[in-house]
Amino acid sequence: MFSTFHGIEVGKKGLMANNAAIQTIGHNLANIETEGYSRQRVHLKTFIPIYEPSANRVETPGQIGTGVVVEDIQRIRDQMIDDRIYFEKAGMGNAEMREQFLHQIEMILNEPDRPNIRTVMDDFWESVQKLAANPTERAAREELIQRTNTLTDTFRHTHTSLHDLRVRANALIEQRINEVNQIGAEIASLNVQIVKSEAMGDNPNDLYDRRDLLIEKLSKIMTIKVERNNKHEYLVYIGAENFVQGGLVNPISGVGNTENEGFVDVRWADGRLVNLGNGELSGLLIARDIDIKNAMENINTLAINLMDSVNEVHRDGFGLNLTTNLPFFKELPLSPYANGDYDFNKDGNIDGVAIFRVTGREKLTPETTIGSAGILNFGPNYPNGPDILVTYNPNDTIKDVIDRINKSDAGVVAYLNHKGQLGFRARFPLSNEHPEFVIRHLEDSGNLLIGIAGLLVQSGPEGAFDYQNPGGIVALNVPREQIGFTPKENPAFWMAINEQLVYNPDNIAAAGGIDMDGDGSPDRVTGLGDNRIALAIAELRHKPVMIERQSTFNDYVKSIIGDFGTRSESARISKEKNEAVVTSLTNLREQISGVNVDEELSKLLMFQHGYNASARMVTTVDRMIETILRMGA
Repeated sequence: MFSTFHGIEVGKKGLMANNAAIQTIGHNLANIETEGYSRQRVHLKTFIPIYEPSANRVETPGQIGTGVVVEDIQRIRDQMIDDRIYFEKAGMGNAEMREQFLHQIEMILNEPDRPNIRTVMDDFWESVQKLAANPTERAAREELIQRTNTLTDTFRHTHTSLHDLRVRANALIEQRINEVNQIGAEIASLNVQIVKSEAMGDNPNDLYDRRDLLIEKLSKIMTIKVERNNKHEYLVYIGAENFVQGGLVNPISGVGNTENEGFVDVRWADGRLVNLGNGELSGLLIARDIDIKNAMENINTLAINLMDSVNEVHRDGFGLNLTTNLPFFKELPLSPYANGDYDFNKDGNIDGVAIFRVTGREKLTPETTIGSAGILNFGPNYPNGPDILVTYNPNDTIKDVIDRINKSDAGVVAYLNHKGQLGFRARFPLSNEHPEFVIRHLEDSGNLLIGIAGLLVQSGPEGAFDYQNPGGIVALNVPREQIGFTPKENPAFWMAINEQLVYNPDNIAAAGGIDMDGDGSPDRVTGLGDNRIALAIAELRHKPVMIERQSTFNDYVKSIIGDFGTRSESARISKEKNEAVVTSLTNLREQISGVNVDEELSKLLMFQHGYNASARMVTTVDRMIETILRMGA
């Protein structure tokens, strides 16, 4: 015989279970716009029935139901989709950062609202051409000075803007590092709370959502891996290293690198570099240390080659007041010594020599036949790497050898200057271990650089010029005027016209001269109306005299702008592709985990009916009990 009060207990359980379901639906609807929220679902099950199977149970019909209880409340989430989103967001974060900074580089190099490198260089060449047409006119000289000042100001502004962009990228890197550590600390705290809640048999769904949201934010900053196998220890890896292990966090830090202008590297506490993989941090590092740095290197390369090329020609000219051997642009050598000796490793001892350009004594033509065989050695491009060798044969012309050198990976550009002398200018090094704008090695096993070009004193290894030999310019068989010393760092920043020309425009050399003593340098002007030097400078505009495989100035400027335009477009396409994938996966997750108002309202109505039915059950049993109580009255 079952107690009448049993019906009240069944009804009460029904009320409680349906009320829990209604409250959960209300929680879903309240969080419909909450970032990272996953809809929750109540799972109901029947309670333990009366008279479970046993040998001593009462011999009456058993397995009478005792009502319903809430088994658990689960969130609807697909971890496989989450992991895909984490992976794709890292790629998207990387592409977003690179695209953002590449676009800014592109705007700096080709600013539409102010003079840019291309326009001011065109104006400079035009003013030189005007001087060549009117070599004795004061107005032409003053216009050239004005245009040159605009040119140097634009180089300085461009360099400063790029450097400021590097500083902003570095600030964002430090900001992201702090953000990563804050996220890690919060994940570790959530792990502790979640383990405690799970130990009580609960499903802390809102804590799960918060942790997953933090993981997703972290995944956009860097590539991460989540390990969920151990329910008591949730793990987050950066590369192969534990970043979060349960309630512990292994923070990362930004450590200034003195070899990179003090900009920070991302390191672990023990000093090892963090393997960031993809993400915003790696995108920022690439933007700072590759993209922006490349742009600055290109501007510096353009600046020093322009200054040295013009100076080389201008020194051979004469001003209206017969001054000669003056550089057109300011010269600021890296070395404080007249012979170019320099302390490269900053230990207080001279350990090498820094020269940027050298030209031979002898006058040649592109068609000059060499008449002998030999091997040119330009040294290695990387420490302990193979020497870069260029061979020449008796039937080769000077042009053949120049082309062969400029198509090789030699650290120099070869050219014939305005007087037909064979010259070499340093290219930007391929290795960070080598100094910038320094000719590292010149060696000839034959006679090309010795007797034919008049550049080296002696052939073979014993006669080689090497930048690691202090006093090494004694190996060069040329006067000091034909050596261009390595400039101080960032020439685009300090680039300026020679002050002697500003103070007296008559010092600008437009006229050529005659070499009376046979030392290779002119020492008597041909005539004040002569314009040969001005024409020679103007011809530099289209002459393949400089910069990375002997391109022209105009070609080099176009290649810089075109290169960063291509990089920017590539980053934009990559960003859009990643965004499309992330959007698709996010929409798929939303279909699974998102709150659907119509579905929730439908379930609300269903559980409302269940609640009303349970309430009716309690009311009915109450009347039954009241009937029993009246039987004794």
